[in-house]
Amino acid sequence: DFGVAPHLADAMMSPRQTSVFIMAFVLFLAGGVRGNPAKFAQAIHSDAALVLPRVDLLQEPVGNVTPMCRTVLRKYLLCDAISSLYAICSSRELLNSSSVQSLLGCKKLPGNASERMRDCQAKCLAAAGDAVKESVSSPCETEYQAMHGFSGPIDLLNLQTFDPQTEFNRSIILPLPNVKDTSGLTVVEYGDPAKCAQISIGMYCLMSGRFPVQGTSAIFAFGICLPNSCSEEELQSVVAGMLQNSSTKLTLECNFLHAVGPAVGMSKAFESKIGWGGVPVEYTKKLPLTVGFWVMLVVCLLLLALVVAGTAMDGLQEAKRRRLIAATAVGEVGGLTDAVLPLAHDLPDVRPRGHLRRLMNHWSLFRNGRSFLRSRPASQNTFACMDAVRTFAMAQVVLGHSLFYILSSAGFGNMEQFSPPNGLLGSFWFQIIPGCFYGVDSFFVLSGFLCAYNLEQKVFSKDGSTRPGKFSIMYLMFLLNRFLRLVPLEMFCIFFATFILPHMGSGILWNATRPGGGHCFDASGGGQNCIDYWWTNMFFLQDVDPYTGRCFGHTWYLANDFQIYMVAPFLSLAYRINKRLGWALLGSTLVVGIVITVAQTYEYGWVPEVIAGGSKGFSNKFYFKPWCRAPAFIVGMAVGWLWPFLEQFKGRHIDGSSTSNSYAWSFGGIILCSLATFGRMAFFQCDIATCSNAQTSPVPRILQYMWGAFGILTWCFGLAIIMVLCFQDRFLPLIQGFLHLDMWQCLAKLTYATYLIHPCILILSFCQRDGPVEYGTISFTFDYASFLISSLASAFCLFMIVEKPLANLQMQVLGGSRE
Repeated sequence: DFGVAPHLADAMMSPRQTSVFIMAFVLFLAGGVRGNPAKFAQAIHSDAALVLPRVDLLQEPVGNVTPMCRTVLRKYLLCDAISSLYAICSSRELLNSSSVQSLLGCKKLPGNASERMRDCQAKCLAAAGDAVKESVSSPCETEYQAMHGFSGPIDLLNLQTFDPQTEFNRSIILPLPNVKDTSGLTVVEYGDPAKCAQISIGMYCLMSGRFPVQGTSAIFAFGICLPNSCSEEELQSVVAGMLQNSSTKLTLECNFLHAVGPAVGMSKAFESKIGWGGVPVEYTKKLPLTVGFWVMLVVCLLLLALVVAGTAMDGLQEAKRRRLIAATAVGEVGGLTDAVLPLAHDLPDVRPRGHLRRLMNHWSLFRNGRSFLRSRPASQNTFACMDAVRTFAMAQVVLGHSLFYILSSAGFGNMEQFSPPNGLLGSFWFQIIPGCFYGVDSFFVLSGFLCAYNLEQKVFSKDGSTRPGKFSIMYLMFLLNRFLRLVPLEMFCIFFATFILPHMGSGILWNATRPGGGHCFDASGGGQNCIDYWWTNMFFLQDVDPYTGRCFGHTWYLANDFQIYMVAPFLSLAYRINKRLGWALLGSTLVVGIVITVAQTYEYGWVPEVIAGGSKGFSNKFYFKPWCRAPAFIVGMAVGWLWPFLEQFKGRHIDGSSTSNSYAWSFGGIILCSLATFGRMAFFQCDIATCSNAQTSPVPRILQYMWGAFGILTWCFGLAIIMVLCFQDRFLPLIQGFLHLDMWQCLAKLTYATYLIHPCILILSFCQRDGPVEYGTISFTFDYASFLISSLASAFCLFMIVEKPLANLQMQVLGGSRE
């Protein structure tokens, strides 16, 4: 009658919102329509017919829905309306109102208020029953009320739209988006799945899809507790019937979890009163076990068997060795006395004999454990601080991903907390987290240094190494060793994330299919893309368009690293032939990297910052490419070539002047790293849309070019200064002592495995939550600490079972030292 109900019906209101509207509408009529009972009955009946058209659909056959399901579902959908109308008709205050009595046509019984009240209630209930076409004599069953209570509530958004053809403004009512993530606006209300599963006649389902919002679309994920008398297929038919003339596309999934047994004892007593009693629940594994799962399971079991066999064999050999040593001490080995025992037998040789035993010995926990714990004092290890730098760089990577992986998995429920200029992105100390992107540049500096130094000291120092024939052989061996160092563990982690990880988690978010396809756990980098594109990672093509980010996206670093490694030996060869030629080529390569940065910044018109420029393809076109990272690698190579000269200044603190110089250089390195970290704050002193536009950014365009060209280099130069000072034993004493602790040598051996496996740890946490993540500094700090510890623990297992045994095998087959 008032032209409102049709819009509410088109908005597909939830049953609870429908009942609230009916209640408000009835009260409105009771207060505004006086002396017209016919008008009251007509209004409430017409309103119910408009608000509940979806219920009317269930009076007729729908698809393959059984009559029982239709009956139960209709009862469920009318539950809140019936309970609300019963509450209205049971209100003494309302029925005592003369206006309501006049509307209802209550009998005039002077002096008998109770009888008149009963008559008014009966007529009110009759009008209510006529409105919903059901008998209204009591509230609906507590189980149905509990099902509605444990469904996710949806808030509504009323928008104005203008129809240019009719020149008429109309209202559009839509669910209110409550989450923002990488996929855009999202409506996420999961309700209470566990409580729903505890209702004896309840079944938790998830309705998801997309709906249009002002020229864009929003993702919809709504948890609803439905009667288990209907199967998942029947409910899907009902939804399809309701949406046959709608542009909104929704899918329905059920059977995520179930109660473990019936309610007993006090739980059963509660169940009879409030509809649910409190029983344990468990999540159903919905994903099928694929061939890939079984293959990976066999591989894991085989590796564990090798570990057990290798460790047992090594333990027996160690016991035999100790018995021989003990026997040697008393001169009873083979009948020989101490006087005639050859010196060669002082430490009996009991190494494994035979190819099979040698193979299994590579998986010995004793052998690999000793290797893990082996360290050299800083006094005997000039480059000891590099282990600390590697560990801190890995911690930076995990810290950055701990924040940004949420966007591609659970999403943030309070994304606005980051919005600049007043949010976290515009604050000073928060720049430490975006500054974690420099962690990969630290790795490139380290790689460049080790590559240049080792090539110069261990390869080109050999006679004839610069001759084409010998260089070609050494070059191929160089690449083969690098390939075997990186690929086996990477492939293991890829297939683990693709085939094993999906079966490790549980929960609604974990098992639900996303509107665009796939699952939340695919954010780890596995999934169908890895089934199709795993070979791009094997051949280090995951940073090449169109394969960028297809499989294990965070391993773009490995592709960059290997591609640069393919070029580095030629630069070192040139340096060995002629130092000036080597420096010229190295400097030219650095200049080319800088020029490409400036040229692309100009061509694509982006802000050269990974967050501000992300919307214009900065990451895929520049950040993940080797020409972006080559300058960092070149800085490391330059340090490697300069070290023989810089080594002469090692430990020169003979007077106050040299000490002052060392401290000045130390603070200079720290300042450069700090400038690169906190300088990006200038890019976020406006709203994100303004800051992401190169023309409206608060940073002048000329400074944007300079930041793109020298931002990463600033970090690399600062890090290089700190590293050289540590090598020379001239860095700030307290910090240098901390960097030289032996524990870093052990932790540094876990960095590669940590780098590969940590996304799986993050996703196991984010995708098993009950809803979007609410960011808080303290909670995030504790989460990060747990992620880092869990990643290191997982990396240790990978190191002992996969990485180190294969490295042992590689060393045996190809030769080489422990280093």
